[in-house]
Amino acid sequence: MSGLPTGVMAALVTPLDERGNIDRSSLERMLERLLSCSLSGICPVGSTGEGPLLDRDSRSQMTSIVSSLLPQGVWNIPAVISNTLGDALADIETYAGAGAHAVLVTAPFYYQHSPFAVAKWYETVAERSSLPILVYNIPSFTKISVSPDVVASLARDSRVIGMKDSSRDLEYFETILDVTRGMPFSLLTGSDTLLLASGILGGSGTIAASVNLVPEIVTALWNAILAQEWQTARELQTELMAIVSVCRRAGFPSGWKAALYLLGLCSANAVFPNPTLSGASLESLAMELESVGVVMKKDVQW
Repeated sequence: MSGLPTGVMAALVTPLDERGNIDRSSLERMLERLLSCSLSGICPVGSTGEGPLLDRDSRSQMTSIVSSLLPQGVWNIPAVISNTLGDALADIETYAGAGAHAVLVTAPFYYQHSPFAVAKWYETVAERSSLPILVYNIPSFTKISVSPDVVASLARDSRVIGMKDSSRDLEYFETILDVTRGMPFSLLTGSDTLLLASGILGGSGTIAASVNLVPEIVTALWNAILAQEWQTARELQTELMAIVSVCRRAGFPSGWKAALYLLGLCSANAVFPNPTLSGASLESLAMELESVGVVMKKDVQW
């Protein structure tokens, strides 16, 4: 792939059958719907896709199926979430063999690594990776925020092509824009609720969970931002925030998968040990989604 990843990309949910295996038919159905909205990329096996709970074979299978179904010019960017260099590099090679175009890479977690250690991690991964990398900043999970100084240094490396920032910290996002200004570096928000704000500041787009459920709203919002149609963009952001709030209350990432089940797109089965929504929780989610304008399939079971 040439250029940089920009625009609207789906943080793809991983559909499972009753035995916990990848449900290819559901995945094909989901991707057909997503691609009809002219997305610029698909990002499997990240946080929304429960990647840290899947084994490497399952992550590879997801990446491979996505690759086989994407038209030319649409990015396939799976996530690498690992604590060891060997595992991270093994994942990257697996994804490269499965047709990925680039990878999202988190900092190693558990220890509170210094900025020097985080920089060394990314520099080493980039040096040994066969794919371009994007820094994946998600401190709510890793407990590490990649410092702006480290990002500025990494952005000078042609193998580090961007960043997904899921910090929900707009001041941090703006600082990263400032320190990477003029560099060939794509800064994407992972926060659906901040898409309008990040776009106004000059962000490159989004990799978001809500794209699975309402791709037409997210793409319309991004197009309104590009066209500087601010009233339309504000209305769409308000609509999107209401939907995101409902799914977040249902639990992450299970709420997103359950919402897709209610639309008839895949099962609600979560990756062990994440909870699978059912019964009253599922019924409550359906009622809340309908209250914010998401139309449910009529014959789903609670």
